Amino acid sequence: MPTENVINRTFGELFASPVRYEIPFFQRGYAWELRQWKKLFEDIDTEIIGTVEDNKFEDSEHFFGPIVVLEKISQHPNLKRFLVIDGQQRITTTYLLLAVIKNLLEDKAHLSSDAQRYIAELDALLTNTVSGATDDYLKIKVFSTKGDRLPTYKSIFKGNPNSPYLNEDQLLYDPQHNKIDEFIRFATKRLKPMDVPQLWQIYQSAVKSLKIVWIPLDENKDNAQAIFESLNDAGMPLSASELLCNFIFKPLTNDKTNEHERLHNDKWLAARRIVGENEFEEYLRDLFSIGEKKRVGKERRMYVHFKIKNKSLTPETAKVTLSKILDYTKVFNQINQPLRHSHPNHKIKSLLIRIKDTNMSSINPFLMAILHANEITTLSEEDTIALLRETYVLLVRRKITTLPVTKYDTFFPALLESIIKEPNKVRAFHTQVQTEQLWVPDQIFEDAFLSKGVYNSRELNFSRLVLQEIDKGMEQFGELPDYSTIHTIEHILPQTLDTHWKGYLGYDAEHINLPTLTNTIGNLSLNSGSANSSFGQKPFIQKQIEYTDACALSRDVKKRTEPWNISAIENRSRDLAKIALKVWKWNI
Repeated sequence: MPTENVINRTFGELFASPVRYEIPFFQRGYAWELRQWKKLFEDIDTEIIGTVEDNKFEDSEHFFGPIVVLEKISQHPNLKRFLVIDGQQRITTTYLLLAVIKNLLEDKAHLSSDAQRYIAELDALLTNTVSGATDDYLKIKVFSTKGDRLPTYKSIFKGNPNSPYLNEDQLLYDPQHNKIDEFIRFATKRLKPMDVPQLWQIYQSAVKSLKIVWIPLDENKDNAQAIFESLNDAGMPLSASELLCNFIFKPLTNDKTNEHERLHNDKWLAARRIVGENEFEEYLRDLFSIGEKKRVGKERRMYVHFKIKNKSLTPETAKVTLSKILDYTKVFNQINQPLRHSHPNHKIKSLLIRIKDTNMSSINPFLMAILHANEITTLSEEDTIALLRETYVLLVRRKITTLPVTKYDTFFPALLESIIKEPNKVRAFHTQVQTEQLWVPDQIFEDAFLSKGVYNSRELNFSRLVLQEIDKGMEQFGELPDYSTIHTIEHILPQTLDTHWKGYLGYDAEHINLPTLTNTIGNLSLNSGSANSSFGQKPFIQKQIEYTDACALSRDVKKRTEPWNISAIENRSRDLAKIALKVWKWNI
């Protein structure tokens, strides 16, 4: 980074002449939040206004951080153009603050003879005058390409711009969830009670006293993106998806065609909207894990993995990647939210719901590969259903036995690739599982029901799944209950024992394994929520009377004989384990 041109500057100097500070495409959008905004206003109030004498704001200095820029050729000779490599949040916030001050001065112009002069001075700092311009966006001095430019323009000029970008920007713009608008509302509320002289003090603090270090880069010597990645912006490090976006779009950025903006809107942002902001990085992690020897790491490790694999990313490869990112969103949602995003095949949907209840997201790359292969017809529906079912059986068996699942990260990502060409894909799946020693033999699975707790308050969906599936296996006439009405898990022997139950159990009440046995399958049933709340500490015989015949599990309890102790629980666990062996068996 060059140092000979590094100087201290004010925002008054930055905005004095016709200029466009362009946020390059590899930057994130405006991201400052309440914490940063409050800090700025507190600094202005205490560090500048509170210390300045005789309104000589030019003599006060408050360091506001660096701004790293790269000068680019401008299509308009009287308009300088700089890419903001670092300092976007600072320069954008200050620019918006000036816009808020100007708007408030216009509202209060009738209260002060100086207001119009102040407004004119602000207008000169905020607005470019470009002769012959056909795009109103040239009027603004801070220009973003990721949905921020429309609210920035509106903050100064109120209405919409006459611009070829307007339609795209209106699609991206959400006034309720836009940081630009959030800051405008915050700053307006903060400054509105002030009179004209007080507003002018804020203005002078911003343009005269806030000092930045101006660091210009040389395009022929400096790697702007590398410098950008190495910098943190006011304690807000870039996320993995932001870094990835920057990297993918680097070979696509074209100022003449603006194709990168269309691709960003139609592919990247579309994918982000489909899977949701909170799930997007996990989605990318699962997507880039497909076919790999090991599941890709979280957060920045995901970005580093992609960057290493695509050292020489071409425009063509970048476009293929963006299409892939969009293409897999549907199958990810069908896996991640199978009830909300239902697969059209009922059997596949049902299996995805049950697999989701096992809470094993580490197998998502394999599931995504299966569903996508089915979607593009390289895997038949019959094979898709069969592979999903066998996977489901494996997951339940290992979870019930609490066996380690760390091997999933190395086993599942490339599994489909190794079996897709086999004539009998299910048999090939079985072979792979057994070769890696992941299969759970019947005896170990059966024994786990006696010694492992099926009930887990942190994984109630899985606990319900096990009980419901066993209940289905117990039904003799094929008519199943409505499990949406009997979804509450009842502990026959209460989890916390009162005086009656302690006396009833005798020595068993002090058994060292009682807390675990209480949560085993033999001590559990299903009931409606309203009924379950009434059972509590009631004696066993009373529970038997009040249990309904709504499901096979409760009917099974009603026919059991007293006493209900450790031996009775273990006997029932053995009986239900036999049913579990039939429910969760491979189709060989």
